[in-house]
Amino acid sequence: MSTTQAYSPVGLPGRDTPEALLHVGTALVIVALAVSSFAVWTPFGVAATFVLTLILANAMPSGVPVLIICAFLYQNLVVAWFTPYIPDNDTFDALRGTNFIILMTAFGIFLAASFQHRVRALTELRPWLLLSMVLCGTVCFYFALGVVHGGPKDAVVYFRNTITPLACFHIAVLAASLYPVDLRRSMLWLGAGAIIYGYAELIFTMDFLGLFHGDLYVERSISRQVETGVWEQALKETGFVYRGIEDVMTTTFFNTPLFNDILPSVFRIGGPNFHPISYAYALSTISAWLLFRGRWLLPVAALPLLLVIGSKGATFMLFVAIAARLIYKPSRAGLTLTAVIGLAVVWTTAAIGYGATHGDYHVLGLIAGMRDFLADPLGQGLGLGGNLSSTSINLNWQSAQAEGAASVPVESAVGVMLYQMGVGSLVFFGFLAALLVALRRQLIETGDPDFLFGFVGIATISANAVLQEEAFYSPLALAFCLLLVGISLGTRWRRAAAARVGLPD
Repeated sequence: MSTTQAYSPVGLPGRDTPEALLHVGTALVIVALAVSSFAVWTPFGVAATFVLTLILANAMPSGVPVLIICAFLYQNLVVAWFTPYIPDNDTFDALRGTNFIILMTAFGIFLAASFQHRVRALTELRPWLLLSMVLCGTVCFYFALGVVHGGPKDAVVYFRNTITPLACFHIAVLAASLYPVDLRRSMLWLGAGAIIYGYAELIFTMDFLGLFHGDLYVERSISRQVETGVWEQALKETGFVYRGIEDVMTTTFFNTPLFNDILPSVFRIGGPNFHPISYAYALSTISAWLLFRGRWLLPVAALPLLLVIGSKGATFMLFVAIAARLIYKPSRAGLTLTAVIGLAVVWTTAAIGYGATHGDYHVLGLIAGMRDFLADPLGQGLGLGGNLSSTSINLNWQSAQAEGAASVPVESAVGVMLYQMGVGSLVFFGFLAALLVALRRQLIETGDPDFLFGFVGIATISANAVLQEEAFYSPLALAFCLLLVGISLGTRWRRAAAARVGLPD
Protein backbone atom coordinates (compact mmCIF):
# COMPACT_ATOMS: atom_id res chain seq x y z
CA MET A 1 0.00 0.00 0.00
CA SER A 2 1.41 3.38 -0.99
CA THR A 3 0.60 6.14 1.44
CA THR A 4 0.88 8.65 -1.36
CA GLN A 5 -2.47 7.40 -2.66
CA ALA A 6 -4.21 8.84 0.37
CA TYR A 7 -3.17 12.41 -0.32
CA SER A 8 -5.36 14.85 -2.18
CA PRO A 9 -3.82 16.59 -5.22
CA VAL A 10 -1.25 19.17 -4.23
CA GLY A 11 -2.44 22.73 -4.38
CA LEU A 12 -6.19 21.97 -4.48
CA PRO A 13 -8.42 23.17 -1.65
CA GLY A 14 -9.74 20.37 0.49
CA ARG A 15 -11.60 19.55 3.64
CA ASP A 16 -8.36 19.78 5.60
CA THR A 17 -8.27 23.60 5.38
CA PRO A 18 -10.64 24.38 8.30
CA GLU A 19 -8.91 21.80 10.51
CA ALA A 20 -5.46 23.15 9.65
CA LEU A 21 -6.66 26.70 10.34
CA LEU A 22 -7.98 25.54 13.71
CA HIS A 23 -4.69 23.82 14.57
CA VAL A 24 -2.47 26.76 13.61
CA GLY A 25 -4.73 29.37 15.17
CA THR A 26 -5.09 27.45 18.43
CA ALA A 27 -1.35 26.77 18.60
CA LEU A 28 -0.46 30.44 18.15
CA VAL A 29 -2.98 31.50 20.80
CA ILE A 30 -1.66 28.92 23.28
CA VAL A 31 1.94 30.03 22.71
CA ALA A 32 0.97 33.68 23.25
CA LEU A 33 -1.03 32.89 26.40
CA ALA A 34 1.71 30.66 27.80
CA VAL A 35 4.45 33.26 27.34
CA SER A 36 2.17 35.94 28.79
CA SER A 37 1.53 33.81 31.86
CA PHE A 38 5.28 33.51 32.46
CA ALA A 39 5.53 37.30 32.24
CA VAL A 40 3.04 37.53 35.12
CA TRP A 41 4.86 35.11 37.44
CA THR A 42 7.10 32.15 36.64
CA PRO A 43 5.26 29.52 38.79
CA PHE A 44 1.96 30.72 37.33
CA GLY A 45 3.48 30.40 33.87
CA VAL A 46 4.53 26.80 34.46
CA ALA A 47 1.08 25.88 35.75
CA ALA A 48 -0.80 27.74 33.01
CA THR A 49 1.38 26.28 30.23
CA PHE A 50 0.89 22.78 31.63
CA VAL A 51 -2.89 23.20 31.75
CA LEU A 52 -3.15 24.74 28.28
CA THR A 53 -1.07 21.97 26.73
CA LEU A 54 -3.02 19.32 28.63
CA ILE A 55 -6.32 20.70 27.35
CA LEU A 56 -5.12 20.75 23.74
CA ALA A 57 -3.63 17.25 23.95
CA ASN A 58 -6.94 15.84 25.19
CA ALA A 59 -9.30 17.90 23.04
CA MET A 60 -7.26 17.94 19.80
CA PRO A 61 -4.36 15.44 20.01
CA SER A 62 -3.67 15.61 16.28
CA GLY A 63 -2.87 19.32 16.73
CA VAL A 64 -0.05 18.78 19.23
CA PRO A 65 2.70 18.55 16.55
CA VAL A 66 1.58 21.93 15.16
CA LEU A 67 1.70 23.40 18.67
CA ILE A 68 5.28 22.20 19.10
CA ILE A 69 6.37 23.65 15.74
CA CYS A 70 4.73 27.00 16.55
CA ALA A 71 6.37 27.07 19.97
CA PHE A 72 9.82 26.40 18.51
CA LEU A 73 9.48 28.87 15.64
CA TYR A 74 7.35 31.75 16.93
CA GLN A 75 7.67 31.77 20.73
CA ASN A 76 10.50 34.33 20.89
CA LEU A 77 8.52 36.72 18.73
CA VAL A 78 6.03 36.87 21.62
CA VAL A 79 8.85 37.11 24.17
CA ALA A 80 10.21 40.15 22.32
CA TRP A 81 6.99 42.06 23.00
CA PHE A 82 7.56 41.66 26.74
CA THR A 83 11.28 42.48 26.70
CA PRO A 84 10.97 46.11 27.96
CA TYR A 85 8.91 44.89 30.92
CA ILE A 86 11.11 41.95 31.96
CA PRO A 87 13.03 42.99 35.09
CA ASP A 88 15.89 40.48 35.09
CA ASN A 89 17.62 37.81 33.05
CA ASP A 90 16.14 34.94 35.07
CA THR A 91 12.62 36.01 34.09
CA PHE A 92 13.80 36.53 30.51
CA ASP A 93 15.12 32.95 30.45
CA ALA A 94 11.88 31.68 31.97
CA LEU A 95 9.83 33.20 29.15
CA ARG A 96 12.15 31.66 26.56
CA GLY A 97 11.75 28.28 28.26
CA THR A 98 8.02 28.19 27.61
CA ASN A 99 8.40 25.92 24.57
CA PHE A 100 10.26 23.35 26.65
CA ILE A 101 7.41 23.24 29.19
CA ILE A 102 4.98 22.73 26.32
CA LEU A 103 7.13 19.96 24.87
CA MET A 104 7.67 18.13 28.17
CA THR A 105 3.98 18.33 29.07
CA ALA A 106 3.02 16.85 25.71
CA PHE A 107 5.77 14.25 26.06
CA GLY A 108 4.48 13.20 29.48
CA ILE A 109 0.95 12.85 28.13
CA PHE A 110 1.97 10.77 25.14
CA LEU A 111 4.40 8.74 27.23
CA ALA A 112 1.47 7.74 29.44
CA ALA A 113 -0.58 7.01 26.32
CA SER A 114 2.11 4.56 25.19
CA PHE A 115 0.70 2.01 27.62
CA GLN A 116 -2.84 2.08 26.23
CA HIS A 117 -4.30 -1.20 25.02
CA ARG A 118 -4.83 0.04 21.44
CA VAL A 119 -1.13 0.88 21.13
CA ARG A 120 -0.32 -2.81 21.57
CA ALA A 121 -2.10 -3.58 18.31
CA LEU A 122 0.41 -1.45 16.42
CA THR A 123 3.15 -4.06 16.23
CA GLU A 124 5.47 -1.88 14.14
CA LEU A 125 5.29 0.94 16.68
CA ARG A 126 6.16 -0.95 19.87
CA PRO A 127 9.92 -1.42 19.33
CA TRP A 128 10.34 2.28 18.53
CA LEU A 129 8.50 3.33 21.66
CA LEU A 130 10.68 0.98 23.68
CA LEU A 131 13.86 2.28 22.06
CA SER A 132 12.88 5.91 22.67
CA MET A 133 12.18 5.11 26.34
CA VAL A 134 15.58 3.42 26.70
CA LEU A 135 17.23 6.45 25.14
CA CYS A 136 15.36 8.82 27.44
CA GLY A 137 16.49 6.74 30.41
CA THR A 138 20.07 6.96 29.17
CA VAL A 139 19.82 10.73 28.86
CA CYS A 140 18.40 10.99 32.38
CA PHE A 141 21.30 8.94 33.74
CA TYR A 142 23.86 11.26 32.16
CA PHE A 143 21.87 14.27 33.33
CA ALA A 144 22.24 13.04 36.91
CA LEU A 145 25.93 12.39 36.29
CA GLY A 146 26.32 15.93 34.94
CA VAL A 147 24.63 17.44 38.00
CA VAL A 148 27.10 15.59 40.24
CA HIS A 149 30.26 16.30 38.19
CA GLY A 150 29.47 19.82 36.94
CA GLY A 151 27.00 22.63 37.39
CA PRO A 152 23.26 21.90 37.65
CA LYS A 153 22.43 24.81 35.33
CA ASP A 154 24.74 23.53 32.59
CA ALA A 155 23.33 20.02 33.02
CA VAL A 156 19.77 21.32 32.63
CA VAL A 157 20.68 23.19 29.43
CA TYR A 158 22.13 20.08 27.78
CA PHE A 159 19.39 17.83 29.15
CA ARG A 160 16.86 20.05 27.41
CA ASN A 161 18.84 20.02 24.15
CA THR A 162 19.44 16.26 24.18
CA ILE A 163 15.95 15.10 25.23
CA THR A 164 14.11 17.41 22.81
CA PRO A 165 14.66 15.38 19.59
CA LEU A 166 13.64 12.16 21.35
CA ALA A 167 10.53 13.76 22.83
CA CYS A 168 9.56 15.18 19.44
CA PHE A 169 9.86 11.78 17.77
CA HIS A 170 7.93 9.98 20.53
CA ILE A 171 5.07 12.49 20.46
CA ALA A 172 4.82 12.56 16.68
CA VAL A 173 5.04 8.83 16.00
CA LEU A 174 2.44 8.02 18.66
CA ALA A 175 0.09 10.85 17.68
CA ALA A 176 0.18 9.86 14.01
CA SER A 177 -0.23 6.18 14.89
CA LEU A 178 -3.42 6.88 16.82
CA TYR A 179 -4.92 9.87 14.97
CA PRO A 180 -4.88 11.29 11.42
CA VAL A 181 -2.22 14.04 11.43
CA ASP A 182 -2.11 16.14 8.27
CA LEU A 183 0.44 18.97 8.18
CA ARG A 184 0.15 19.94 4.52
CA ARG A 185 -1.49 23.31 4.95
CA SER A 186 -0.12 23.97 8.43
CA MET A 187 3.46 23.66 7.19
CA LEU A 188 2.66 25.79 4.16
CA TRP A 189 1.27 28.62 6.28
CA LEU A 190 3.91 28.44 8.99
CA GLY A 191 6.68 28.34 6.37
CA ALA A 192 5.21 31.27 4.43
CA GLY A 193 5.01 33.29 7.65
CA ALA A 194 8.63 32.55 8.49
CA ILE A 195 9.81 33.52 5.00
CA ILE A 196 7.81 36.76 4.91
CA TYR A 197 9.24 37.64 8.33
CA GLY A 198 12.76 36.95 7.06
CA TYR A 199 12.45 39.28 4.07
CA ALA A 200 10.92 42.01 6.24
CA GLU A 201 13.84 41.72 8.65
CA LEU A 202 16.38 41.68 5.82
CA ILE A 203 14.94 44.74 4.07
CA PHE A 204 14.00 46.93 7.04
CA THR A 205 16.56 45.56 9.58
CA MET A 206 16.42 47.32 12.96
CA ASP A 207 13.41 49.45 11.98
CA PHE A 208 11.40 46.26 11.53
CA LEU A 209 12.65 44.72 14.78
CA GLY A 210 11.83 47.93 16.63
CA LEU A 211 8.13 47.52 15.82
CA PHE A 212 7.79 44.76 18.43
CA HIS A 213 10.85 45.39 20.65
CA GLY A 214 12.92 42.84 18.74
CA ASP A 215 15.85 45.24 18.88
CA LEU A 216 15.64 45.24 22.68
CA TYR A 217 15.51 41.43 22.66
CA VAL A 218 18.75 41.31 20.68
CA GLU A 219 20.38 43.96 22.85
CA ARG A 220 19.55 42.02 26.01
CA SER A 221 21.12 38.86 24.57
CA ILE A 222 24.24 40.75 23.52
CA SER A 223 24.56 42.54 26.88
CA ARG A 224 24.77 39.17 28.58
CA GLN A 225 27.64 38.23 26.29
CA VAL A 226 29.38 41.48 27.22
CA GLU A 227 28.93 40.69 30.92
CA THR A 228 30.46 37.22 30.51
CA GLY A 229 33.49 38.58 28.63
CA VAL A 230 32.71 37.05 25.23
CA TRP A 231 33.63 40.20 23.28
CA GLU A 232 36.67 40.89 25.43
CA GLN A 233 37.89 37.42 24.56
CA ALA A 234 37.13 38.05 20.87
CA LEU A 235 39.21 41.24 21.02
CA LYS A 236 42.21 39.34 22.39
CA GLU A 237 41.97 36.50 19.88
CA THR A 238 40.84 38.20 16.66
CA GLY A 239 41.17 41.95 17.23
CA PHE A 240 37.43 42.41 16.69
CA VAL A 241 36.13 45.49 18.52
CA TYR A 242 32.47 45.39 19.56
CA ARG A 243 30.96 48.85 19.03
CA GLY A 244 27.26 48.15 18.99
CA ILE A 245 24.42 45.90 17.94
CA GLU A 246 24.95 46.55 14.22
CA ASP A 247 28.41 44.96 14.45
CA VAL A 248 26.92 41.71 15.67
CA MET A 249 24.02 41.72 13.22
CA THR A 250 26.22 42.34 10.17
CA THR A 251 28.28 39.65 8.48
CA THR A 252 29.91 38.77 5.18
CA PHE A 253 27.87 37.09 2.48
CA PHE A 254 27.39 33.39 3.27
CA ASN A 255 29.27 34.05 6.52
CA THR A 256 32.67 33.51 4.94
CA PRO A 257 35.67 35.83 4.34
CA LEU A 258 35.93 34.57 0.75
CA PHE A 259 33.39 37.21 -0.32
CA ASN A 260 34.84 40.11 1.68
CA ASP A 261 36.22 41.94 -1.36
CA ILE A 262 33.50 40.90 -3.79
CA LEU A 263 30.15 41.45 -2.08
CA PRO A 264 29.00 43.94 0.58
CA SER A 265 28.25 42.90 4.13
CA VAL A 266 24.69 41.80 4.87
CA PHE A 267 22.32 42.01 7.83
CA ARG A 268 22.32 38.52 9.36
CA ILE A 269 18.67 37.84 10.02
CA GLY A 270 17.61 35.81 13.05
CA GLY A 271 14.02 35.04 12.12
CA PRO A 272 11.04 34.96 14.49
CA ASN A 273 13.01 32.68 16.83
CA PHE A 274 15.92 35.19 16.99
CA HIS A 275 18.69 32.70 16.22
CA PRO A 276 20.19 32.70 12.70
CA ILE A 277 21.38 29.07 12.57
CA SER A 278 18.16 27.68 14.06
CA TYR A 279 16.12 29.85 11.72
CA ALA A 280 18.13 28.56 8.78
CA TYR A 281 17.39 24.96 9.77
CA ALA A 282 13.70 25.80 10.11
CA LEU A 283 13.66 27.26 6.60
CA SER A 284 15.61 24.34 5.19
CA THR A 285 13.46 21.70 6.90
CA ILE A 286 10.16 23.28 5.90
CA SER A 287 11.42 23.85 2.34
CA ALA A 288 12.67 20.29 1.94
CA TRP A 289 9.42 18.86 3.32
CA LEU A 290 7.35 20.98 0.93
CA LEU A 291 9.69 20.14 -1.92
CA PHE A 292 8.94 16.43 -1.62
CA ARG A 293 5.24 17.35 -1.61
CA GLY A 294 5.63 18.96 -5.03
CA ARG A 295 5.76 22.59 -3.88
CA TRP A 296 8.66 24.63 -5.28
CA LEU A 297 7.67 28.27 -4.68
CA LEU A 298 8.45 28.51 -0.96
CA PRO A 299 11.72 26.53 -1.20
CA VAL A 300 12.91 28.86 -3.97
CA ALA A 301 11.87 31.89 -1.90
CA ALA A 302 13.73 30.52 1.15
CA LEU A 303 17.02 29.94 -0.67
CA PRO A 304 18.18 33.62 -0.76
CA LEU A 305 17.46 33.90 2.97
CA LEU A 306 19.61 30.83 3.63
CA LEU A 307 22.47 32.35 1.65
CA VAL A 308 22.19 35.60 3.60
CA ILE A 309 22.16 33.78 6.95
CA GLY A 310 25.21 31.84 5.85
CA SER A 311 24.47 28.52 7.56
CA LYS A 312 26.41 26.14 5.37
CA GLY A 313 24.91 23.05 7.01
CA ALA A 314 21.29 24.13 6.56
CA THR A 315 21.96 25.23 2.98
CA PHE A 316 23.66 21.91 2.24
CA MET A 317 20.60 20.10 3.52
CA LEU A 318 18.31 21.96 1.13
CA PHE A 319 20.62 21.46 -1.84
CA VAL A 320 20.78 17.71 -1.18
CA ALA A 321 16.98 17.67 -0.92
CA ILE A 322 16.69 19.45 -4.29
CA ALA A 323 19.14 17.01 -5.89
CA ALA A 324 17.32 14.00 -4.43
CA ARG A 325 13.97 15.37 -5.56
CA LEU A 326 15.25 15.82 -9.13
CA ILE A 327 16.79 12.36 -9.52
CA TYR A 328 14.30 10.30 -7.51
CA LYS A 329 12.02 7.78 -9.15
CA PRO A 330 10.55 4.72 -7.40
CA SER A 331 12.55 2.49 -9.71
CA ARG A 332 15.84 4.02 -8.55
CA ALA A 333 15.13 4.64 -4.88
CA GLY A 334 18.23 2.72 -3.83
CA LEU A 335 20.45 4.78 -6.10
CA THR A 336 18.98 8.04 -4.77
CA LEU A 337 19.58 7.03 -1.15
CA THR A 338 23.13 5.93 -1.93
CA ALA A 339 23.77 9.30 -3.55
CA VAL A 340 22.46 11.10 -0.44
CA ILE A 341 24.80 9.14 1.82
CA GLY A 342 27.68 9.71 -0.58
CA LEU A 343 27.10 13.47 -0.61
CA ALA A 344 26.92 13.53 3.19
CA VAL A 345 30.20 11.62 3.53
CA VAL A 346 32.00 13.81 0.97
CA TRP A 347 30.66 16.97 2.63
CA THR A 348 31.84 15.94 6.09
CA THR A 349 35.20 14.64 4.89
CA ALA A 350 35.92 17.81 2.93
CA ALA A 351 34.91 20.01 5.88
CA ILE A 352 37.16 18.10 8.28
CA GLY A 353 40.04 18.10 5.81
CA TYR A 354 39.77 21.84 5.20
CA GLY A 355 39.31 22.64 8.89
CA ALA A 356 42.22 20.48 9.99
CA THR A 357 44.61 22.42 7.74
CA HIS A 358 43.28 25.82 8.84
CA GLY A 359 42.98 25.34 12.59
CA ASP A 360 39.18 25.47 12.44
CA TYR A 361 37.48 25.63 15.84
CA HIS A 362 34.91 23.00 14.90
CA VAL A 363 37.56 20.43 14.01
CA LEU A 364 39.54 21.21 17.15
CA GLY A 365 36.39 20.64 19.20
CA LEU A 366 35.68 17.34 17.44
CA ILE A 367 39.23 16.09 18.05
CA ALA A 368 38.89 17.01 21.73
CA GLY A 369 35.67 14.98 21.97
CA MET A 370 37.22 11.91 20.38
CA ARG A 371 40.34 12.23 22.54
CA ASP A 372 38.39 12.47 25.77
CA PHE A 373 36.00 9.68 24.76
CA LEU A 374 38.91 7.29 24.30
CA ALA A 375 40.35 8.40 27.64
CA ASP A 376 37.04 7.94 29.50
CA PRO A 377 34.44 5.95 27.51
CA LEU A 378 31.86 6.18 30.32
CA GLY A 379 31.34 9.91 29.75
CA GLN A 380 31.48 12.98 31.96
CA GLY A 381 27.78 13.81 32.19
CA LEU A 382 25.54 16.38 30.50
CA GLY A 383 26.62 19.99 30.76
CA LEU A 384 30.38 19.47 30.71
CA GLY A 385 31.89 20.89 27.54
CA GLY A 386 29.92 22.37 24.70
CA ASN A 387 29.24 25.90 23.49
CA LEU A 388 26.40 26.46 25.96
CA SER A 389 28.31 25.31 29.03
CA SER A 390 30.14 27.54 31.48
CA THR A 391 33.04 25.08 31.26
CA SER A 392 33.93 26.39 27.79
CA ILE A 393 33.82 30.15 28.46
CA ASN A 394 37.56 30.55 29.00
CA LEU A 395 38.79 28.46 26.08
CA ASN A 396 42.07 29.67 24.61
CA TRP A 397 41.80 29.10 20.88
CA GLN A 398 45.35 30.11 20.12
CA SER A 399 46.57 27.43 22.50
CA ALA A 400 44.08 24.95 21.00
CA GLN A 401 45.37 25.64 17.48
CA ALA A 402 48.94 25.15 18.66
CA GLU A 403 48.10 21.86 20.39
CA GLY A 404 45.79 20.57 17.64
CA ALA A 405 42.76 20.15 19.91
CA ALA A 406 40.57 22.21 22.24
CA SER A 407 40.90 21.75 25.98
CA VAL A 408 37.23 20.66 26.13
CA PRO A 409 34.93 19.56 23.28
CA VAL A 410 32.95 22.41 21.69
CA GLU A 411 31.42 23.37 18.32
CA SER A 412 30.90 19.71 17.32
CA ALA A 413 27.68 18.00 18.43
CA VAL A 414 29.26 14.58 17.89
CA GLY A 415 32.37 15.54 19.86
CA VAL A 416 30.36 17.05 22.70
CA MET A 417 28.01 14.07 22.87
CA LEU A 418 30.89 11.59 22.93
CA TYR A 419 32.43 13.57 25.79
CA GLN A 420 29.25 14.00 27.79
CA MET A 421 27.51 10.66 27.24
CA GLY A 422 30.41 8.36 26.37
CA VAL A 423 29.14 4.94 25.30
CA GLY A 424 25.61 6.21 25.88
CA SER A 425 26.01 8.44 22.84
CA LEU A 426 26.44 5.32 20.70
CA VAL A 427 22.84 4.41 21.56
CA PHE A 428 21.77 7.83 20.29
CA PHE A 429 23.76 7.43 17.07
CA GLY A 430 22.40 3.90 16.68
CA PHE A 431 18.86 5.22 17.00
CA LEU A 432 19.45 7.59 14.09
CA ALA A 433 21.02 4.81 12.02
CA ALA A 434 18.03 2.56 12.73
CA LEU A 435 15.70 5.33 11.56
CA LEU A 436 17.64 5.62 8.30
CA VAL A 437 17.24 1.88 7.73
CA ALA A 438 13.51 2.04 8.50
CA LEU A 439 12.99 5.02 6.20
CA ARG A 440 14.88 3.30 3.40
CA ARG A 441 12.67 0.23 3.73
CA GLN A 442 9.46 2.27 3.79
CA LEU A 443 10.51 4.32 0.76
CA ILE A 444 11.23 1.20 -1.29
CA GLU A 445 7.96 -0.43 -0.19
CA THR A 446 5.63 2.56 -0.65
CA GLY A 447 7.36 5.07 -2.90
CA ASP A 448 6.11 7.81 -0.55
CA PRO A 449 8.48 10.81 -0.84
CA ASP A 450 7.83 11.64 2.83
CA PHE A 451 10.28 8.87 3.67
CA LEU A 452 12.83 10.28 1.25
CA PHE A 453 12.55 13.61 3.08
CA GLY A 454 13.19 11.86 6.38
CA PHE A 455 16.21 10.02 5.01
CA VAL A 456 17.70 13.21 3.53
CA GLY A 457 17.01 15.18 6.70
CA ILE A 458 18.55 12.73 9.15
CA ALA A 459 21.52 11.94 6.91
CA THR A 460 22.47 15.58 6.24
CA ILE A 461 21.80 16.83 9.78
CA SER A 462 23.90 13.98 11.19
CA ALA A 463 26.69 14.89 8.78
CA ASN A 464 26.48 18.51 9.87
CA ALA A 465 26.55 17.46 13.53
CA VAL A 466 30.11 16.24 13.14
CA LEU A 467 31.25 19.88 13.07
CA GLN A 468 28.23 21.84 14.29
CA GLU A 469 26.48 21.78 17.67
CA GLU A 470 23.23 23.32 16.44
CA ALA A 471 22.59 20.36 14.12
CA PHE A 472 21.69 18.09 17.05
CA TYR A 473 20.98 20.60 19.80
CA SER A 474 18.81 23.23 18.09
CA PRO A 475 15.08 22.42 18.42
CA LEU A 476 14.54 23.50 14.81
CA ALA A 477 17.19 21.14 13.41
CA LEU A 478 17.20 17.43 14.38
CA ALA A 479 14.16 17.75 16.68
CA PHE A 480 12.03 19.36 13.96
CA CYS A 481 13.15 16.74 11.46
CA LEU A 482 12.35 13.84 13.81
CA LEU A 483 8.94 15.33 14.50
CA LEU A 484 8.13 15.13 10.79
CA VAL A 485 9.73 11.69 10.47
CA GLY A 486 7.64 10.41 13.38
CA ILE A 487 4.47 11.64 11.70
CA SER A 488 5.37 9.88 8.44
CA LEU A 489 6.14 6.57 10.13
CA GLY A 490 3.16 6.75 12.48
CA THR A 491 0.79 7.50 9.60
CA ARG A 492 2.14 4.53 7.66
CA TRP A 493 1.72 2.14 10.59
CA ARG A 494 -1.78 3.39 11.44
CA ARG A 495 -2.91 2.78 7.87
CA ALA A 496 -1.26 -0.62 7.82
CA ALA A 497 -3.02 -1.61 11.06
CA ALA A 498 -6.37 -0.39 9.69
CA ALA A 499 -5.84 -2.39 6.50
CA ARG A 500 -5.10 -5.57 8.49
CA VAL A 501 -8.50 -5.46 10.22
CA GLY A 502 -10.37 -4.14 7.18
CA LEU A 503 -11.17 -0.72 8.61
CA PRO A 504 -11.15 2.54 6.61
CA ASP A 505 -8.24 4.90 7.32
